[in-house]
Amino acid sequence: MPNFPNFDHWFPPSQPPERRPAPAYTLRHPSEDDLAGLEERLRDWSDQHGSVGPGRAWSRHVAGTSWLAEAETGGRPLGVLLGFTSPDHPDEAVIQRIAVDPEFRRRGIGRAIIGRFAEGQAGSGASRVTAACRPDDRAALGFFAALGFTPNAGPGSRKLYGVPAFENWDGPGEDRVLLERAITG
Repeated sequence: MPNFPNFDHWFPPSQPPERRPAPAYTLRHPSEDDLAGLEERLRDWSDQHGSVGPGRAWSRHVAGTSWLAEAETGGRPLGVLLGFTSPDHPDEAVIQRIAVDPEFRRRGIGRAIIGRFAEGQAGSGASRVTAACRPDDRAALGFFAALGFTPNAGPGSRKLYGVPAFENWDGPGEDRVLLERAITG
């Protein structure tokens, strides 16, 4: 029948959301004011409850090894990595936190921040980069896997949610997958 409405009228075909490219951005070490100002933005970017901000100690003591992605025009923060070289294991560069504005995820910002961090840490003598995340955080696990990180399946680990993890790593009920990747270059 001509002009007979079809189901597309009531249920339009699902289409992926339009992806805008990331704005031009620069990577730089954050200042104390940058990280203090990111507290609210990090809360918006994260699905964690409670304080997700880095705290003043981070900005005072590890800003020189952390990275901020910032839009070239307007200075809007697009992503941040808080990381450091382990004082007890100088061959290990530790990613304490990485966050990218959800509006600009999957556009290479996180990859660029981790690349710059690893490059700087290699110059300081680190041979591997490590990070930790919850074993049920599929987005984080997928992101790190895409960048070549692998879960540590060493002694004390057991499969949680199908991935090697360490129970109670960060306290009671705070299980973590320990991820690592060699720094090549």
